[in-house]
Amino acid sequence: MTSPAFVRSSRRGSAEGDLFTSVSVAAVLFFLLSNSMMSGISDPLMRDGSMLIGSRYTITQDALDTISEDNVVSVIGIGSSQVFKALDGSCVSENLENDALVYNIAQPSSRAYTDMLHIPRIVNSNPEIVLIEIAPNLLGNHSSYSDEYVELRFKLDTMNQDSSDLGGWVNLIKAEHRNWVALNENERLSFKQEYFPNALEERLNRMLLDESTAREEGDYGWIPDPSSEYWNEYLQTPIFPSDSRGFDGKTSEEREIYNTTEMIKTGRHYKPAFRDSLAHAALDYEISTLLENGIRVIIVSPPHHPSALTYVEDGQWDGLNETLARYAEWPGVTIFDQTWETGWEDDHFYDRNHLDDEGRIEFCQRLAPIIDQVLNE
Repeated sequence: MTSPAFVRSSRRGSAEGDLFTSVSVAAVLFFLLSNSMMSGISDPLMRDGSMLIGSRYTITQDALDTISEDNVVSVIGIGSSQVFKALDGSCVSENLENDALVYNIAQPSSRAYTDMLHIPRIVNSNPEIVLIEIAPNLLGNHSSYSDEYVELRFKLDTMNQDSSDLGGWVNLIKAEHRNWVALNENERLSFKQEYFPNALEERLNRMLLDESTAREEGDYGWIPDPSSEYWNEYLQTPIFPSDSRGFDGKTSEEREIYNTTEMIKTGRHYKPAFRDSLAHAALDYEISTLLENGIRVIIVSPPHHPSALTYVEDGQWDGLNETLARYAEWPGVTIFDQTWETGWEDDHFYDRNHLDDEGRIEFCQRLAPIIDQVLNE
């Protein structure tokens, strides 16, 4: 016979258990709903330029998810502003003999150290080829990176990731940067909370004051929503800055000043390491992981203005040459090095190390046969 005391104790324990379960479920639901709510409020404002000057930094996760569902042969280009401003994916796609789509998801000021966070999702998007930029200004240690930039990129990138994005790149993160990387849902939510107050203020300004800080649709820096009809086109051919902002918009006097003060920076500032740098470790991870998953790699070294190259001393860029030569020996890697190639003229350049509209056409016509060659292999 069960004692009354035991029955009361059992009921109390059962009630406490039910309460604990209810609270746990409520906490999980609140966590999920709050995460979803903040994303719904903040994400569109990050894309339209209301909260970020570098709104393009927000596209990578959605871009790779879109590419994973395109059901065609795909080629993905990653890298810094040099590849961003050089690669017109629509032009390259149209000049291919193969039926393939070429995507440009390069990011201004990016490095392999920041790009490496996306390798697992790139693998899951199943491209045939990934274009990886290696340039003389990208081969160095993290001391050459702005801490503010690294923090911005790491937080923006990882707060929208999930467990499937974790990979070997985690072990390459410097200890001093670890607090800027979200590796679980709690940390991702924490980063999103940092942006939420500004997003809420912007929403209220739009509702109550009919004021907005968003960029105009189609302006440089504007990002279409993934549900937009412009999204897929944007992933191939992003909105480039107008040539009038570069050399084409300078007077002869302004151009002369630029030539005498800015061109020299290419030789003065770009001193690529030979190996064993943080950049090399990140590149080794990127390239080896892609190759292990059956994805071929084309290493792209973009051109520099011929006047800027005159300031590069003999042997100064041997670190770049050695790096390219080493990767050229890896099966599955093709080198597309335009650093010292002839035919690049002043009309091709926006400034000393970025291409303009004419330069993109030239780059497109040179790159398309290389992609065809790799696809045909």
